[in-house]
Amino acid sequence: MSRPHTRLATLLRRGQWMLAEAAHKLGGKQLPEADRHAVAAALDELSAALREHTDEPTAPATEQDERPAVVETER
Repeated sequence: MSRPHTRLATLLRRGQWMLAEAAHKLGGKQLPEADRHAVAAALDELSAALREHTDEPTAPATEQDERPAVVETER
């Protein structure tokens, strides 16, 4: 992976790990304010990196190639 891809992949994994840990602590009512702020800061950094990230130029996508992103929510 190139440097920007590596950085973004690292931030995504870090966010995944932090969110899993925060969810576990929150379930036990043990998520201190400092941890909440750390998770929020990491998510801010991740969202900025996602907005700034660009892939290598590729051929324009056609309608057939486009698939909508599916995000499942907890019910």
